[in-house]
Amino acid sequence: MNALFILLDQIISIYIYTLIAYVIITLLVQFEIVNRYNRIIDLILRGLIALHEPFLIKIRKYIPFIGGMDFSPVIVILLLSFIRNLLIDYRLSL
Repeated sequence: MNALFILLDQIISIYIYTLIAYVIITLLVQFEIVNRYNRIIDLILRGLIALHEPFLIKIRKYIPFIGGMDFSPVIVILLLSFIRNLLIDYRLSL
């Protein structure tokens, strides 16, 4: 049972780190620091889009852009951190 909690904790952590990488790469592409036509960047960005956009779209339905800023990744990170803390507390109470 303990191994299951550790596995879920690691999955949530990896998802948060890849979400941060997604935000950074999209900002670098938007500010034209990296070129989207680069095969490696495009491959990484497509993978991150496929991984994160389904969840971010659901959050964007309820939270609009504020001042041109998209806060949906911040909301997802906060929600995942909350779930992660709940898992840790539950694991410690066993």
